[in-house]
Amino acid sequence: MARRSLTKEDAPADLTIPPAPLRGEPPAIPVALPSDLLERRPDVAAAERRAAAANAQIGVAQSAYFPTLLLTADGGFENSKLASLLTLPSRFWWLGPALMRTALDAGRRRAGVEEALANDAATVAAYRQTVLTACRDVEDQLAVLRVLSDEAVQQADAVARQSGFSRSPPIATRQVLPRISR
Repeated sequence: MARRSLTKEDAPADLTIPPAPLRGEPPAIPVALPSDLLERRPDVAAAERRAAAANAQIGVAQSAYFPTLLLTADGGFENSKLASLLTLPSRFWWLGPALMRTALDAGRRRAGVEEALANDAATVAAYRQTVLTACRDVEDQLAVLRVLSDEAVQQADAVARQSGFSRSPPIATRQVLPRISR
């Protein structure tokens, strides 16, 4: 079969691929598949990232218990007389830290931590379910592969028996003809 390269001018409808039988056996599936294959699935990887993000939100919620430290600076000009406002002795500056802490929040921080913990538990449960579903999918497909392999063997045996019958006469003919010729 001659091969030619496709150009931009070729229409997709002009491409024809003649049917051909599959050659060779499919690759053998190992008895034990590594769990790395499950980790590569996009649904499992996405669920794992969501669980990690929910876990990080627990730390964010717990950090609300700590005071806030601000480093601030201020500066400008200050004078009671407008004429001498922009003179050198009228300028001022201030630099310093400020420590802020909310004294009463009516349980808002504790509720935020509990919400983050509950969200983490939900995403971990969703991750666990995603992994179980992925394992079930792999197991189902391996079972289908086994059934199809058994069917292929049976079909090959049937074809071999059929082709063997076409070359030699059936058993009934081989048993009856010698009796008739006597």
